[in-house]
Amino acid sequence: MPGVPVYALNVGFSVKKLSILQRVSLSIKGGEFVGVLGPSGCGKSTLLKALSGQLRPTDGQVLIGRADLYSGEKVPVDLMGFVPQDDVVHPSLRVRRELYFSARLRMPKAKPAELANRVKEVLELMDLAARHNVRIDRLSGGQRKRVSIGIELLTRPPLLFLDEPTSGLDPALEEHFMKLFRDLARGGRTVLVTTHVMSSLDLLDLVVIMCAGQVVFFGPPKDAPGFFGVEELSDIYPKLTASAAESLAGKFRNTPWFARLVSERLPGAR
Repeated sequence: MPGVPVYALNVGFSVKKLSILQRVSLSIKGGEFVGVLGPSGCGKSTLLKALSGQLRPTDGQVLIGRADLYSGEKVPVDLMGFVPQDDVVHPSLRVRRELYFSARLRMPKAKPAELANRVKEVLELMDLAARHNVRIDRLSGGQRKRVSIGIELLTRPPLLFLDEPTSGLDPALEEHFMKLFRDLARGGRTVLVTTHVMSSLDLLDLVVIMCAGQVVFFGPPKDAPGFFGVEELSDIYPKLTASAAESLAGKFRNTPWFARLVSERLPGAR
């Protein structure tokens, strides 16, 4: 199944009087690799949860393909994979057993041979074949993260969300994972990843930059420095202050990219 598009149409999320997301509109095409970044507390993880069906927005729509995620329309559960920040794995299990038990839970109708083949496929894809018989609590942090990602790939979801998957990894391993995510997208999946790391953003098709719950930039990474008036993308963080969020969001809404987003990339709200 090819990657599926994801649309956010004026999505907002509030708790009591606290606004966490404001008027977020995004259009992510099938097979695109998209990064979401911004300072801590800017709404990255909340946005990812809203787009993946884990957190109902208080305003706006989320469309997966043409299906409204929160209107009661049926969206197949195996359409999406979600990798949380913290690894949710059983430390006393060996890698192959962890993947096999996860496959049985996620594919209850699959025959044993199909489950075994799927586990083998994921072990090879995540470069874990040589570690298949190692207890998870004896793996490195990067290897445990590979297991977490592999669990979500067992059903071959065409849409994959990853929340801070490279947090705490060394630069070389971070780049390796980002290249893996890019390759998954090139293989037909739609991939969204939240990140604080700036060094591998050139691998992304598009970057979403958030500030105080608002999207202040959405477009190709190479265009972001010019928008913020800096030389390097890594220099934008001092500009992402809560007091600047409204003006930055307004500036973005007046860009040609935002006009294209509305006119070409976003479907009409239903």
